This record gives sequence, structure tokens and C-alpha cells, in this order.
Amino acid sequence: MTSLLCDIIQAASLQLVTITENPQREARLLMAHALKTSYEEIYFANDRHLTADEKAEFNRLLKRRLNQEPLSKIRGYREFWSRKFCVTPDTLDPRPDSETIIQAVLDHFQDKTQTYRILDLGTGTGCLLLTLLSEYPQATGVGVDISEAAVLVAKENAHNHHLENRVSFIVGNWGDALSATFDIIISNPPYIATYEKLSKEVASFDPFLALFAGDDGLKCYRALAMQIPNLIATSSKAFLELGADQASDVIRIFSDSYIYEFYRDIQNFERCVILSRKTKPVK
Repeated sequence: MTSLLCDIIQAASLQLVTITENPQREARLLMAHALKTSYEEIYFANDRHLTADEKAEFNRLLKRRLNQEPLSKIRGYREFWSRKFCVTPDTLDPRPDSETIIQAVLDHFQDKTQTYRILDLGTGTGCLLLTLLSEYPQATGVGVDISEAAVLVAKENAHNHHLENRVSFIVGNWGDALSATFDIIISNPPYIATYEKLSKEVASFDPFLALFAGDDGLKCYRALAMQIPNLIATSSKAFLELGADQASDVIRIFSDSYIYEFYRDIQNFERCVILSRKTKPVK
């Protein structure tokens, strides 16, 4: 059988066509990972002949992808807000939808010189918190996750982005271990109903605890509604990611205590709810 790189890419693309809209791109990404080189370098290596070991490694990776394991889990990282974050089977993959939270925060807190205190509840990889700390160079942050394994990944990402001196991570249940208040609170909580059917890429390779939130998908919002009053100051805001079509259900949980607005994603879904404390009327 051929060992020519371009032929191997083409054959892999024909197999990948059943599981992805970009089979050739994914084949090239797998090849780059197998050869420990860049995606761009693969374009100039069509006439390269792979060694037996290189071909075996590529086929091993291809087999994993054909089993619908996400590329990010195979390669060990995913990009978010143009930054690279380590991912493992213990963490939810960062997704473009969650960038809506970043944009919402930046629009509401436009002074990047301030020493904001930022809290991330359910931090996972830490991508949300670490991205905001990169955008606000004087800010500090705390990330909380119930998964010790996820916290280890978040710490690794903090180190990789040279932010370990401005952030701390805690293993805990939401804000139970915290007594301070924060200027900015962010969270991408689990919000999928337990009965909902998911693709194999998600259901088999993202952690259950990071996906599902009870029979109606609202369990974690109810928990956050009990926690946020102790963590949010008068001038603070909380930014919570929402599942598609969850806006009205979620706001019923929070509307008695908060002024709220929605922030839409690029597909025009109400993807983020922004909560501010209601001020008591002066008598």
C-alpha cells in the first residue's frame, strides 16, 4: 500500500466524509498531529513518504476519529477566543457559543485597566476565566469546579498562558467555599436535560457532570440562584450561558431578585443572561 502522504490524506478523507463536513481538513489535522508538525506544513509535504511508524500512528489517530472521538480530545487541545486550551476527557470542550459570554463581559466592563475580581463557577478548562484575565491585565480571578481532575486541567492552562499568579482554582460545589463578593461572575453551567439525546461526539467524550442538569435542564440554574446573592455586590454583574430556548425558563428563576438582559450569539439565540442586583427603592 502507498506511503505517499497525499494518497493517505485522500484515502482518509473518503472515510471521514461520513462523520464530518470537512473531511480533508480533518485528515490534514490528524496528519499534522501524527507527524508532530503544523497544519500548514502538511500542504507542502504532499510528496513525502511516511515511515511505517508514522503511518501506523496516523492510522491509530484516524481510527479514533472514525469512532467519533472529537479532534480536540485526540489532539489534546482546542482553540477558544484565538487561544489554545488543553482539554481532557475530564473537561467539557470549549465551544464557540461560550465566546458570547466573553463579548458580553467586554461590552459591559469596557475599562481594561481596572482591578476586577472575577469568579468563574464551573470553570472546567478555565477557558472563560483565563480569557478574561488575558483581556483585563490588572484583574484577578477564582475558578471553582466540583471535579478535581478538571481543576488540574485549568491550572495547567493557567500556567501555559502565564496567568498562574493572578488566578486560583478551588475544588468545590459552586460558591459554597467562598465568602467574598466579586465584580464579575461568569458561569457556563450544565444545562442539558437528562433525557435529551446527544451526538456520540458529545455524549461519549464530554463528562456527564458538565453536560446534564436534571429532568428539565435547569437544576444548576436553581443552585446558582441560591449562591449568587452571597457573591454579587451592588455594582456587580453575573453572566450565565443559556441553552437554546431556555431564556424564559431561566429568567423565571432569577427575575424576582435581579434586573436582567439577554445577549445574543452569532446565530441570534439568547445565549447569555446578564444579571444585576435590584436596588431597593428609597422610602
